[in-house]
Amino acid sequence: MATVDELIVKIQADTKDLRKKLGETNKHLNKIDKNSKQAGASMSSAFTTGKIAAVAAAAAFVKAGSSIATVGMQFEDLKDSLDQVFGSMRAGDAAMQKVFTFAQTTPFQIEDATKAFIALKSAGLEPNMQMLQTFADTASVSVDQLGTFEALIRMVQRSASGGMGLEELNMISDRGIDVLGILGDKLNLTKDDIAKFGKTADGAAKMVKALTEGLQERFGGAMEAKMDNLSTKTSNM
Repeated sequence: MATVDELIVKIQADTKDLRKKLGETNKHLNKIDKNSKQAGASMSSAFTTGKIAAVAAAAAFVKAGSSIATVGMQFEDLKDSLDQVFGSMRAGDAAMQKVFTFAQTTPFQIEDATKAFIALKSAGLEPNMQMLQTFADTASVSVDQLGTFEALIRMVQRSASGGMGLEELNMISDRGIDVLGILGDKLNLTKDDIAKFGKTADGAAKMVKALTEGLQERFGGAMEAKMDNLSTKTSNM
């Protein structure tokens, strides 16, 4: 009669092949489970990425629509202001057409040009296209184009009430335009004379006229040389 040890050895020998196949089966099952998890993770990642892309696209669309709406509202507000200061919708339309023409020949945005027209007209001054072009030419050679243009408009606006002084002129001088030198050449005014001379509407008007002539002589046509620049083309577009 076989002993217990002999039976154990015999059972192990008889089941060796079975245990080998079971081991291989378990390995195969583990591999399938691992692949399934990886596939699930990939599908989840792809689904998440797709959701993110869709959300991003929707957000971009909403942002673009919001920007367009904002620009539209700003344009309507500016047009209403033009109608008010110019006295009627027809006059506002005519002014807006001049704004478009001016904006297309300068690097300034329609908003900037419109504000210049409103500032001049609200001060009782009719926007003069030749003067505005001279200011644009002058600004094109300065260190701050928009800042110089706005300062020149502010100077003319202040002159209507006889309040032009060194403050306005210094704002232009600080941007690289020698307006004090021009006034010295044209009107023989020193820096100390300017404040007193510009206190009256007549004196201020003479200063604006002299400055415009001097700026035209020095910088007239300067903008034309920059019309092919990428920045100007982008602005016009």
